[in-house]
Parts: sequence; structure tokens; C-alpha cells
Amino acid sequence: MPYLRRMASLVGCAVLLTTGGCALTPAVTIQEAADPPTELNVWLIPGSGLEDRIDEYQAQHPELSIHIQNSAYEELPNKLQTAFAARYSSPDVAMIEIDFMDRFQQYPGYFHNLFDFGAEGLKNDFLDWKWNQALSPNGRFLFGLPTDIGPYAMIYRRDLFARADLPTEPQDVEKLMSSWDRFLQAGVQLHQKTGVAFINDLESLYRAIVNQAEEQYYDKDGRLVVESNPAVRRAWKLAMQAHDADLSANLTIHTEKWSKGLNQDFAVMLCPAWLVASMKDSAPQAEGLWNIASLPEGSASRGGSFLALPVTGNHPKEAYELIKWLTAPPQQLKTFMEQFTFPSTPSVYKSSELLGYRDPYFNEAPIGEIYAKAAEGVSPAYTGAKHASIQKHLLEIMRRVDDGKLASDQSWETMVQEIKALDEKLNR
Repeated sequence: MPYLRRMASLVGCAVLLTTGGCALTPAVTIQEAADPPTELNVWLIPGSGLEDRIDEYQAQHPELSIHIQNSAYEELPNKLQTAFAARYSSPDVAMIEIDFMDRFQQYPGYFHNLFDFGAEGLKNDFLDWKWNQALSPNGRFLFGLPTDIGPYAMIYRRDLFARADLPTEPQDVEKLMSSWDRFLQAGVQLHQKTGVAFINDLESLYRAIVNQAEEQYYDKDGRLVVESNPAVRRAWKLAMQAHDADLSANLTIHTEKWSKGLNQDFAVMLCPAWLVASMKDSAPQAEGLWNIASLPEGSASRGGSFLALPVTGNHPKEAYELIKWLTAPPQQLKTFMEQFTFPSTPSVYKSSELLGYRDPYFNEAPIGEIYAKAAEGVSPAYTGAKHASIQKHLLEIMRRVDDGKLASDQSWETMVQEIKALDEKLNR
């Protein structure tokens, strides 16, 4: 905390022999300028929910001046790489989304090893799998502290399910849709009886399924396995079946059409926890129409981030204290209660606040309990340094199918060819 240093200067009296008197000049206080606050620059992804927590930390630490800059999901890592390449100043704290973590782990020289600040003592605060995602292969370098995770749940329209003669209570929905094949069968029934699409788009279905796999586009030796991986083939096949049965509304999340579509255009949202707040904000008039159940065939996670310290930042010690506080269990729980970004700190999963969280938007379902159970069951897939680029292009091909620009029966071969070509390009 900055302090004003005060020095009192007393100018002594001069004895005036001719008058026998003594004159004192008044006491003068000279105030030195306050120490300027230490500036911390923080780069975040929109929707992180951390802005309010940072405001709290700022209020507790007036010796700091914390500046937040939000950048889009893909924009932030690109800006960070540009800063490293150009050798100019980067933020003190950078949020790294899981899809880009393996890419940055190739460049440990650009980040502080958080073990050097004592982060080893925080390990037991976090889910093992989440902590391990930020570790170097040899386990000696920690790139970031975990923030939120993205466990899935199946959010469904009770009214549309009732119109389609499908069960409406969560336990009955889970029993009926215990597998993805049965999920699609229920979707066909709903679409035939109501004329409404079952899912918002093919991408959401594909990602929920493929995120349950232990391996996706690359194996741990860095080999491209898109074509040979049965998990990718199955997820693609099921998405194409959904397309051929006209189950997709072709509404991409976070678009205006998706926001409007939440009111009446599709019946199921395969929803990572961080998307819940957007659903509520986008379609408040749909309150009470949705309910929530577990995902078919087990748990999965989509998204989730870390807070890292680039070496080109100016104040690593202060930055570490900030991210240590932001990612601690009490702050993660509070952010969940306000923004529904789900904690990576399992100690809060048994808290009365989380387990007791029910929301009228979702028909008072025990939403905290459902997502906590999903989080504990996650076994995340290995990704790899080129994962984000490969998946981005793969999903663009899938959107061509959703848009009617590519036939579903040609899509697998097209995707495999284009992904192989992209992988070769990335290897140059």
C-alpha cells in the first residue's frame, strides 16, 4: 500500500540581540509524492466471470492498478503469440483456453513456471485431470492455474417433450436416452410429432460425443488419427444421422438466431456449464420451460481455461498473487453462484451453496448437483498442439453439411482429405 512519507522541518529561532526577542518561522511539512500503483494488465476471454472478482481484489489492494482487456476466444492466443514473436510487452496475466494450452506448452520460455512461486502447494485444490492439463510432459513446469471447467448436461424443453409423448422428468429422460443411438431415436419421435428440430446444430451434438473420447485428432506421439480413430468416426456418423433425420435447427451458439431459437426452435441443448448463463440471458421468456438431465453415455467437458504469467509481463510476483486468489475455492464458488462458470476446485462440490443451487429457469432442477456429478466423471481427451486448428476446420466442414452445401454421404471423405492436407501444411 502506498504511504506518504512526512518530514517535519523546523527552522530555528534567530536571537535578535538588538530587541532581545526570538522569532520562530512556522513549522513546514514537506510531503513527498505517493508511490505510483503497480500496474497489472490482464487479458481475459469474454464470459470468464472473473471481472467482478478482479474488482474485489483491486479494492483490497489499492497498491495495484489492474487493467482488464477482453479478447475473443481465438483472438487472445493469436495476440499473445504476436506479442511473443515481436518481443514486445505482453500482459502480466493471460487466460489460455484449454484448446490452446498444448500449443503454448511448446514454448515454456515465454511463460513463468508457477512452481517457482510455490504453486505446488495448491495442487490438491484442483481436479487432478485439470491440473495435469497445465503440466509439462515431465511434470516439472506448470503453465497456469486452472479456472473453470465445462462439464456437460442435457437441457431439454419439457413442453416439447410432453407434446412428443416423451418423458419429462430428468430420471426418466436419462433412462430413455441412455445411449446416443436412443437419444437420436427420441429426436426422431419428437420431430415427427411436433415438427420442431431436436438439437440446435450438428456441431453441438458432435462435440458432446467426441469429447467423451480419450483420444481425438492426435495421439500422444503427435500422429494424426482422425481417419483411424473410431471415436471420431462414430461422432461424425451420429451427427450425419441427425442431419439426415432433419433433427438440426442449424443455430450456432452465441448468435442472434440461436438466442431467438431458444424460445421455440429446438428441444435439446447439449450444454457445457459456461453456456447456462447465456441461455438465461438470451431467452428470459423461456423460464420454466427447460429442465436438465445428465448426458447420454457418461461425462464430458468442453472448454475451461487457465491463468498464465508471460515472462514479458512486468510484475510476476504481484500477478501470481492475483491468480492464486482468483482460482482459490472461495472465489471459484462465488463466480459459479453469479456467472455459472463451473469450479475446477472439487472441495466446493459438496458445499451447500452449490448442491442447493436450483434455478426457476430450469424448473427448479438441482443444476449444481448435476454439473458437479458430471465434473467428477470427466476423463478428458488428449488434444495436441495443432488441435485447435484441426478442430476449427473440421467443424467448418460440418457446418457446410448443416448449411446444405455438402452432402452428408460425402462429408466423411471430404473431411478426412481436407484435414490431412491441413495437417501437412501445419507441419511445414
